[in-house]
Amino acid sequence: MINRTEHIIQFAETVDSFTATQYAQTLEPNVSLHSIVNILNRMVRQGKLQRLQRGVYALAKQNVWRVVIGEQEKTVYDLIHLQFPLIKICVYNGETFAPLQHHLAFNQATYIEVERDSVESVFYRLQDAGYEVYRTPDQQIAYDYVDVKKKIVIVKPLVTQAPLMKQDKYCVPMLEKLLVDIRTDKDFYYMQGIEATYMTETARQMYMLNEEKLQRYAKRRNVKI
Repeated sequence: MINRTEHIIQFAETVDSFTATQYAQTLEPNVSLHSIVNILNRMVRQGKLQRLQRGVYALAKQNVWRVVIGEQEKTVYDLIHLQFPLIKICVYNGETFAPLQHHLAFNQATYIEVERDSVESVFYRLQDAGYEVYRTPDQQIAYDYVDVKKKIVIVKPLVTQAPLMKQDKYCVPMLEKLLVDIRTDKDFYYMQGIEATYMTETARQMYMLNEEKLQRYAKRRNVKI
């Protein structure tokens, strides 16, 4: 006889997402909703299901989101951390976007995000260290001068409460953060519009995306997804 976990997985394979109530409708009426919720939450902890938002579940994606961090990103991060040990730093390489893109744009830039009050100090420190560095470039500056095919550094303010995670010892953006940032940051003009929509849908198909976290950050940055 099939056990409850296997039955839930079989059900999850037939739908894009579901609630405990929707799954309960496939069972005999004497099964408690509370016990189903407990099983679903345990399956989330085990990595068998993902929680899309409060009370909404789906079969877990197998791909694990990781950003690209090369030697330049590590060196720049360590340099900033040594000089400014108390500030929060987020780092990633532009190649991070590649698995999501339809129109692939070669991007070797190092992106550094720090607290807004520290952007200028970090910019000048990296400039003194010999890097080709840009500070929060707008669309025109990005179009005219910023060549992301080169190993440049772009310094931006880190939005408070942005979704971040640890990868090795480095603080990096969560996928939910980048899907919002590509719609709002001026230097990402070439990924906006249809391309951003495509990237979001690709992310939903490939990775475990936390919709609640995505929408909360999107609201914070005043953009709809």
